[in-house]
Amino acid sequence: MRCKKFEKLILHSFDSRLNEKETKELERHLESCAQCRAKREDYEIILALLREEEAVQPKAYFWERLRTKIRERKKRPPWLTVKEWSLRAVPLSLLIVLLITLVVIFFSPSQDQELSQSEVLLLRNLNPLQETQLLLEQRLENQNMMIIFSSMEEKDTLRR
Repeated sequence: MRCKKFEKLILHSFDSRLNEKETKELERHLESCAQCRAKREDYEIILALLREEEAVQPKAYFWERLRTKIRERKKRPPWLTVKEWSLRAVPLSLLIVLLITLVVIFFSPSQDQELSQSEVLLLRNLNPLQETQLLLEQRLENQNMMIIFSSMEEKDTLRR
């Protein structure tokens, strides 16, 4: 487990990216760990072999061909741009619809319920018994009709 940490430090030491504390810590570990010393020697051999090789030079007209390919890639068809923006617009439009729905639900005024005739009488401080007295004094046919119409006003089906 500790050797993995020091293997990273060995690799960083080749790039001269270690501070003094890390360098001293690595040297102490290398004195006590034969595996890490062997890895360091292997890395040094690999780096030496890589430095001996000559850098490969690109073929003639390589840079010109590369530049033209880059320019061709920059010229994208317009439908790709539209497709890319539409994919971004879908989540945004869903978010906007969700926000509008929430605003409508939470900030819409509540609808008032219609009051029954007796509730209206009580709110106006009128006596509901006087209204019933008038019903009782009328003819039987009129009474039945009044009862039917008053029951139609009620929204509660149990009272009907």
